[in-house]
Amino acid sequence: MYINKQLVAALLAFQVIVVAVAQSTAVASNSAFEVGNVTTRTDDYILENRRQFNATLQGYLDKMSVVTNGLELGLKVLNRQKVLLLKSIQETYEKIDPLELLGLPAKYCVQQYRDELPYDQIVKTNIESCISSARNYASSIISSANTYYNYLKNYYTTTFTPNLNACAKSNSNPSLNYTLCVTSVISTVNSYVHSNRENFESGLQSAYCSLENRLDVAASCTYTQLNSVLTSVGAATRLIHDCLSDYLESSNDNNNGTISAGCPNVVYVEVKDRAAQPRTINNPLLGLNTTANCVEIRFV
Repeated sequence: MYINKQLVAALLAFQVIVVAVAQSTAVASNSAFEVGNVTTRTDDYILENRRQFNATLQGYLDKMSVVTNGLELGLKVLNRQKVLLLKSIQETYEKIDPLELLGLPAKYCVQQYRDELPYDQIVKTNIESCISSARNYASSIISSANTYYNYLKNYYTTTFTPNLNACAKSNSNPSLNYTLCVTSVISTVNSYVHSNRENFESGLQSAYCSLENRLDVAASCTYTQLNSVLTSVGAATRLIHDCLSDYLESSNDNNNGTISAGCPNVVYVEVKDRAAQPRTINNPLLGLNTTANCVEIRFV
């Protein structure tokens, strides 16, 4: 009977020990789990802030790209105007060149005023110079904003990352001190970002003003070429038209027996440069009536 009581007591004591050990193990496991959560939360906090910092830098780049792309779009319009202007010059030549084949009077009129027309290659070079000059300012118009972008990028590299590394070196991870150190570093960075963003936005507004100014200068430059070309084309075509009209009027006046201002009897003689052999021409007096009192010879 005594032996049975001792056996029962031993079994009860063993059960108490097993329960105590189990509870201790559970507590230890829960503590490790909580510590693991602290570590995970701090690392996630750092990772999320890094994402935000990178997003801020990318946002800066996107905003500066809007300015430089705006410059390119404006210059693209001016380049399109150049194409249309050169096409207008080409069409003018296509209209007057065939006139030379109609006969000596038309050939004379065209050759007399052809030099009034602009040369397309010169016009092309001048307009492209206006455009390229504006394009050369693409970097300078965003220089102020780009400076603050570089400041922020360098701050992340030279200050933020080293300070986080210092937190890890001076404090065990995980620990409350490590978490407090990390939050302090990120708080300081956020303050710097706020100040930097204000300066960046100010530089961006300056970039937009510079953009408008450069486009105005380029447009004014190309307009000078445009106005000159249109004026020259208009003057040349008008002079050629008037020359032909004068010839036709002179012919009509001569047929009607009247005399207009100037000599109505015009003879056109084609002359070739540096002709080695002497040439003969038709007698300009042949075919004149008795009322003719003058003959005008024009060399073409």
